[in-house]
Amino acid sequence: MGDTGRDRRRRRVDTIAVAVASPSTSDEVNLSMLPAMSELQGWADLPDDLLHSVIALLCSFHDLLAFAATSQSWRAAFSSYPCKHTFSALFPPLLLQPDIPWCSPRPSPVPKRLCHVSDLANQVTYQCSQIPHFARMNTPPGPLDGFFFRGSSYGHLILSSKSSCLLVDAFTGVTVSPPQLPAGHGTHICYGALTAPLASPNSHLILSTEVHNLFWRVGDRSWLTRSRHRGALLQIVVFEGKVYGMDFERNIFVVHLSPWVYIQRIAVSLRGPVVRWRLAIAWLVPCTDMLLLVGCEGSLVRAGHTFKVFRLDLSTEPSAWVKVDSLHNRAIFLSTNERSQPLCCMNPERWGGRSNCIYCYVEDCKNWITLDLRHQPLKGNAFSPNGFMLTCRSTTLTPMWVVPSMFSSCL
Repeated sequence: MGDTGRDRRRRRVDTIAVAVASPSTSDEVNLSMLPAMSELQGWADLPDDLLHSVIALLCSFHDLLAFAATSQSWRAAFSSYPCKHTFSALFPPLLLQPDIPWCSPRPSPVPKRLCHVSDLANQVTYQCSQIPHFARMNTPPGPLDGFFFRGSSYGHLILSSKSSCLLVDAFTGVTVSPPQLPAGHGTHICYGALTAPLASPNSHLILSTEVHNLFWRVGDRSWLTRSRHRGALLQIVVFEGKVYGMDFERNIFVVHLSPWVYIQRIAVSLRGPVVRWRLAIAWLVPCTDMLLLVGCEGSLVRAGHTFKVFRLDLSTEPSAWVKVDSLHNRAIFLSTNERSQPLCCMNPERWGGRSNCIYCYVEDCKNWITLDLRHQPLKGNAFSPNGFMLTCRSTTLTPMWVVPSMFSSCL
C-alpha cells in the first residue's frame, strides 16, 4: 500500500523528534524541558516553548510547512512563533512551476491546476496546493477566463480582468477580491504589486496602467487614481520601510502612502558607470542594506554572460548609481517574468547555496541555474550548454520564485 497522509506526518514527527533529542547545531533545544515530556501523552502535547526551539532548528520553507501541517497544536505553536518573518531572508525562495497540464480531480466553482514547487534547500520537488486556473489555452472555459497575470509579491499572485482584480495566495489558493476597478482603467493594466503583506497595517495594492497608477488600501471600498507625467511604474519594491518604483526609462521614485498618496521622483545623476539605456533588462532589487539595479545588456542570458549590479547611493545630492562588484554573503533570485518581484537571501551557504550568485530559471532544461558575479559559468541542476534565461512580461503564469505569504515581511 502507498503512503498515507498519516504515515507522512508520522515521519515528520519522527524527524523532529531526533532534532529534539539530539540537537546537532549550536542552537540547542531547551533540554531542561525534556524531563516533563514523560508526563505528556503524545507529541501533540509538547509545550509551545519547546516547539518554538524546534522551529528555530529547521532549515527550509519545506520543513516549516511540514511542521505546521503535522497537527493542530503544532500549527498553533507555529502561528505563535514570534519571528516567522526572519525566515524570508534566511531560506531560499521556492520555485513555483505552474506548467503541469490542467486537470481537475473534482468539480469546482473555480477550476484549479497543479503546480510543482522546488526547494533548493532540500533539493526536492513536490506538488503545491492548487491555484486558480486562468488564461490557459486548450482548457475548458471557466469563471476566471479574461483574467491575466499582472505581478507577484508577498506570496500572492495578482490577476486582473477588464473590471476586476484578484489576489491569490500562491500556496493555498485563497483569494481576496478588491473592489471593482475604476471604469475604463482595467483594460490597460500592465503591472501590479503589494506594498506589504495583506495583514500588515497600511498595506496597499498598486496597479499600473500606461498613464495612471491605481491604489487600493487593503480593506477600503474604493481605489485612488494618481497620474504621472511620464507614465506608470513598472516595478515596485520596498526598501528600508519605503516604497520605491521604477518606470520604463529607469527613473526612480518614492511612493508615499500617508498622510496621502503621492509619487516623488528621485534625482539620480546620469554620470558614472550606469547608462540608462545600456541595460536591455533590469530589476530593482532590495538586498538587505542596499537598493540594487541588477541587469544584463541583452534580453537573453546565456552561458558565459554576466549580470551587472549597481547600488543606489541615496547619501549624495543628486543620488547616484555605484557599481557593485560583489554581493558578499548574499544571493539574488530572479524570475523569468519581469512582473515577478526579485528576492534576496542572506548567507546561502547555510542551506547549501552559494554567496555572490544570481539564481534564475532556464527555459530549455526546466530548472534553476546559478551565475556567479565573479564571471564563473552558469551552473545548475540538469543544465545544458545551450541553456539560457529568456525574460518576458507575460500575462500568463510562468515559473517564478515565491516566498510563502505566511513568511513574507517588509525588508
